[in-house]
Amino acid sequence: LQYYVPRRALDDFAREHDAKPVETLRWSRDRRDPCLSTISSLLLSAIEEDRTTNQLFVDQIGLSLLAHFAQTYGGLRTYDGALEGGLAPWQERRAKEIMRARLASRLTIADVAAECRLTPSHFARSFRRSAGIAPHEYLSRLRMDEAKRLLTTTKLPLADIALICGFGDQSYFTRVFSRSVGASPGAWRRARSEQ
Repeated sequence: LQYYVPRRALDDFAREHDAKPVETLRWSRDRRDPCLSTISSLLLSAIEEDRTTNQLFVDQIGLSLLAHFAQTYGGLRTYDGALEGGLAPWQERRAKEIMRARLASRLTIADVAAECRLTPSHFARSFRRSAGIAPHEYLSRLRMDEAKRLLTTTKLPLADIALICGFGDQSYFTRVFSRSVGASPGAWRRARSEQ
């Protein structure tokens, strides 16, 4: 993989963390970076699995890469007090409303952050502090909850439920649902209807 890190992204990141701007990124080619390898592997897996429904997760990985580059290769150092606090109550409410309303859309961290009048990295960090989980995790939980609700209260086909809940297609929905619940959506629905 080859990464391009825009100067503006580094400057914005430093400003958000009350740090001095990163002057340059210095990487020693002979030194292995296990953290970068792991993050890159996660990024590739997320893109290969389903790029359309994992956009918030991909954005979160991008922000993690930016933080890693700025600190590890740019020497960025933050002040202890710079990372305190979460979202204002109105921002948390607005972010959650947007995610609930746009389950089926290609929602990005930048979209939600703009509605909260924050930069993407500041929003992601603050959302995690306020909600206790990352934005992409929150959206995934919303999607799963809505899928469960539709499975138990409607007779909609699984393919329709997958699209309504933002999973992209039925096979991806089945994989995610099975991983989360331990049963396929069809089996889970049948078990609930027999009770």
